[in-house]
Amino acid sequence: MFSFNIKIKEMKSFNIKLYMLSATGLFLLFSSSCKRDFLEKPNGSDVTIDTIFSSKIKAETFLWNVYGTYMPNGFSNDWNIRDGMQAGMLMAASDEGDIYDSWPGPNSHNEGNWGPQGNNEDEFGSHYKGIRNASIFLENVDRVPDISATEKDQMKAEAIFLRALQYAELVKRYGGVPLVDKKLEATGSIKIPRSTYEECVNFIVKSCDEVIASSIPDSYPTGWRGRINRGAALALKSRVLLYAASPLSNGAPYLPDPNNLTGYGSYDERRWVEAAKASKAVLDWAAANGVSLVKSNPDAGVNYESAISQQDNPEIILANKSHGPWGDWSPMFQQFVMPRGIYGGWYGNGVTLQMAQMYQTATGEDQNWPAEGSYQELMQKMQQMEPRFQQSVAYSGSKWNDEIGTISFYKKNDGAWSLYAPLNGVGYMKKFLTRGNWGDEYNQWIIFRLAEFYLNYAEALNEHSAMDPASYDALNMIRERAGMPRITSADPNYNSQEKLRKAIRRERAVELAFEEHRFFDVRRWKIAGDEGVMKGKMWGLNLYEQPNGSMIYKMESFESRVWQDKMYVYPMPQTEIDKGYVTQTPGW
Repeated sequence: MFSFNIKIKEMKSFNIKLYMLSATGLFLLFSSSCKRDFLEKPNGSDVTIDTIFSSKIKAETFLWNVYGTYMPNGFSNDWNIRDGMQAGMLMAASDEGDIYDSWPGPNSHNEGNWGPQGNNEDEFGSHYKGIRNASIFLENVDRVPDISATEKDQMKAEAIFLRALQYAELVKRYGGVPLVDKKLEATGSIKIPRSTYEECVNFIVKSCDEVIASSIPDSYPTGWRGRINRGAALALKSRVLLYAASPLSNGAPYLPDPNNLTGYGSYDERRWVEAAKASKAVLDWAAANGVSLVKSNPDAGVNYESAISQQDNPEIILANKSHGPWGDWSPMFQQFVMPRGIYGGWYGNGVTLQMAQMYQTATGEDQNWPAEGSYQELMQKMQQMEPRFQQSVAYSGSKWNDEIGTISFYKKNDGAWSLYAPLNGVGYMKKFLTRGNWGDEYNQWIIFRLAEFYLNYAEALNEHSAMDPASYDALNMIRERAGMPRITSADPNYNSQEKLRKAIRRERAVELAFEEHRFFDVRRWKIAGDEGVMKGKMWGLNLYEQPNGSMIYKMESFESRVWQDKMYVYPMPQTEIDKGYVTQTPGW
């Protein structure tokens, strides 16, 4: 009997969760063995391929399982790397932040202790489970008798997108990977070598174009938010082409790469042209379909916070909505990311001084950070910072939320730490978190939101049409929503292609902070090896209580990080290399 944990029509929202969307016995279908057909009937089970694709509701449940296999998720819910960085967030493995405790996964990247044996961030094989599930669906959905042709076309488009998304997540980490576009059988060849970077990009773009041309809708009713729409396909195409046009892949390889696994091997300006077109297509689609930057509140900080934390806000193109309410032990998201002493948090994520220096003051100027000073001076500087800083960073003396109130963290005169301490950085990451408390908040992980594509467009346009006015306009859309002054080509700070490039990169770091962009951006720009980015000393501002009860701050380095250029692209897992038919990534 093929029974269901829930009735689809009773779903309050489209939360992509295996435990919500699975069917009894469905997991038995997904053996990882290469020695037999993955859909061979398991012993003692009546579930067969014929059963699954015998009715609409069963086929739908299989599609929900495709969604659930590996949707991007930056919130780590458990101890493994199935959902995000192990016991942490990717921001703590970049110059954005740090975790004070030594054991979570981000530290292995900061220390250079990762490689073919494991990366503590991505589970390579899970992508191929998702790819296989999508292919199974595509090859069998036409057999379902009670689904209309139009709806089948839409559902196929969803599966095509989800497969392309898996490949995009693989390629931005590993470069060229084996391309599989059908269900592999034990009787056929299953030893598929790595495709080139270009072949993989072309496959993803072709898949996106198929989805864009299909009958997939532009939007869904509220109860089905989280399902793939046409905008998601446009967004994925934009992001993949932006990465493909960037210095890491569009030019001379960072290390000798005779198989073109990490890029094209030479520069072509037309790649920036295509990236700009793809980003403009997202903006045009958004304008026609009611997707817009959140700007309804007179307070720019409130708008920014709402764009991140408000469920189904008008800026979201696609989000992973699988996170349930916080609890004591499951999911464990809050233990990993909440500051010490807040809602059961263990350590939280410190925001580095390097990251704080990306932000400007509310008047659009660079902040001056002396090496030491009084607590009052520090508070004055912190309060001068722009609205996005105030919404993203909880510094000592700032408000967390209405329930927790003001938090302070410092080293006491007796050498002990205060409540909420210690941490590495200038304060805690609070972006994503301040609406939540125990048991009553669902969280969304943003996969695509509109702000990214203004920034994508500004970057790609400036690279092939230096200082194009439209590039400034796109960048200013983001700055104005954030309450920041516009920039112009007449300003000597922004009057060249290089200066505009730096401004765009800085704006991207601030607007998309902690959303898993920076970790990959510094790689695609080939600046990860620069001092203070992914290499060398990382800095924070520490507070110390004085014998008279006053406090001072000091700028102090909390660690020195390790970088080697081979780290621009992940190595293939050693388990795959040992199978003898794939080559290793250059340098590894």
